[in-house]
Amino acid sequence: MPRFEIDWKKTGGEALKYGVGFLLLGACIELLAGAFGLPHIPAILGGVKVLWLEGTLKHDIQVSSARWIVGWIIGSSIGLVLGLITGRIRPIRAMLEGLLTLFRGIPFISLVPLALRVLGLAETGKFFLVAWASAWVCWVAVDGAAREIQPSLIWRAKSLGSSSWKWIFCVLLPSCRDGIRTGLRTSLSLGLIVIAVAELSGVYEKSSGYWWSEGLGYRLFRSLDEARDDLMMASILTFALLALLGDFIFFLIWNGVPAISFSLRQKRVAKFVTAARKMELEKDTNLQKSPVLKVAGLSAGYNGKTIIHELSFTIPAGATMSVVGPSGCGKTTLIRAIGHFMDEEFSVSGQVRAGTTRIDEPGPWVGVVLQDAPVFGHMTVWDNVTFGSRFSNIPIDEAIQTAWRLLSEFGLESFASQKAETLSGGQRQRLALAMVLANRPQVLLLDEPFGALDAITRRQLQHFYWQHVHGKVTAVFVTHDLEEALLIGDNVRVGVTSDAKLIEVNKQGLSPREWELGENFNHMRASLISALEESNSSLVTEDVINLKIAANKKMERTARPEA
Repeated sequence: MPRFEIDWKKTGGEALKYGVGFLLLGACIELLAGAFGLPHIPAILGGVKVLWLEGTLKHDIQVSSARWIVGWIIGSSIGLVLGLITGRIRPIRAMLEGLLTLFRGIPFISLVPLALRVLGLAETGKFFLVAWASAWVCWVAVDGAAREIQPSLIWRAKSLGSSSWKWIFCVLLPSCRDGIRTGLRTSLSLGLIVIAVAELSGVYEKSSGYWWSEGLGYRLFRSLDEARDDLMMASILTFALLALLGDFIFFLIWNGVPAISFSLRQKRVAKFVTAARKMELEKDTNLQKSPVLKVAGLSAGYNGKTIIHELSFTIPAGATMSVVGPSGCGKTTLIRAIGHFMDEEFSVSGQVRAGTTRIDEPGPWVGVVLQDAPVFGHMTVWDNVTFGSRFSNIPIDEAIQTAWRLLSEFGLESFASQKAETLSGGQRQRLALAMVLANRPQVLLLDEPFGALDAITRRQLQHFYWQHVHGKVTAVFVTHDLEEALLIGDNVRVGVTSDAKLIEVNKQGLSPREWELGENFNHMRASLISALEESNSSLVTEDVINLKIAANKKMERTARPEA
């Protein structure tokens, strides 16, 4: 079984907090007793003892707790499902949101007479009232969380071949975790309030033979009739203790179950890593050569505003086309348009084909790495890399071998069993690229994939790309770095207009380092900057000016004789 270490400092802090809370509660009770003649603490404890010995208090706690929990489970489940649906499916949201908002505005207490009229004093009415209040709290919290999910996570899951059910349980629910927790916890507290009101409205008598009878709320009502202030205060304090206990159990389950599950998953990952270390690694990443990528009449834009208009080009099989241009010229839009990474504001027309496959939605044939490097933070690093292999025909041994090789190449092997959310920005960027390559896509769409990396790591991955990816996967590589564009690409496209200049890069069979230090590289960089300036005067921004200054300085350093 997984081992857990107790954080004694945190535990002590929590104990102190609640200890102070109980002392202040006792002070409040004594103040009320002095001001209004209510019973003091010893009298209240005496009332509690009498009720407990009679079995009445135990019975009331059981009845109220059962009503509370059953109603809460029903209502919060309905609210959670509704929140996920309205948060993620726009047509249903447009159709139902007005009605749900109106229902949400009806206070549960106003429904007590209706529940009595329709359902009578039976338990169904109490379940209904708790469920009603719980459902709307959960709906609001989960709906808000579902709407805030990054579209890039959706595209990433689809591009790795995730099924709808896998997307729901592996991506959607974990991404809404904070909203779900808030909704469940708040509705749990509200449900106890509803039970108190519902039980005040009427219950079956115990003598009727029904176990579902009486309850703490009923005991409050009777104590007022009988002028038993001690029993009234005892019932109120019992409600408070129930709320505290319910909150404690909720957090114990909420945090404990995932912790145990993750601990067990770490053990499984450790077994995979051990198996991978014993394997003889292939010298390459087993990427299969991609088909030709053909783009014809591609147009794309946001909210009716066209950014790319009637763009057509062809990338030979296994070749990489670098795309450069000032910020805002549409480079990221091009990546989204090719992969058809859609959201509510984005529209695409035209044709994109990888060989004979028409690309009109995200799928495992298109790998994507965006600037924000979306990874599945709640999963281990290993599970991120192997995520796509669960939906492919890749043999398990081969998938393990590929995952370990990529983690080793990207310097992530020591983080295999850690959650991806613990990685730095640069490490997440490397993990995002490893996830894509492990899935063996036909087309790679890369938007500043090395942008968040330090200079040394960036150079290492540029060389890794040249050695292991270039020539095998047809790719579009967007970058602001002109030198990177020349190092990575077989050609460089300046901008995304239909008449954009395409510069062929002739590396003459040289290695990246030899090519970069050669004189032809400097001339190519200068030509690229000139093309940027000439492409469109409206695009000559501070970016281009800074690029030209940096390039001129580098050319001067290269031409300067060694001392």
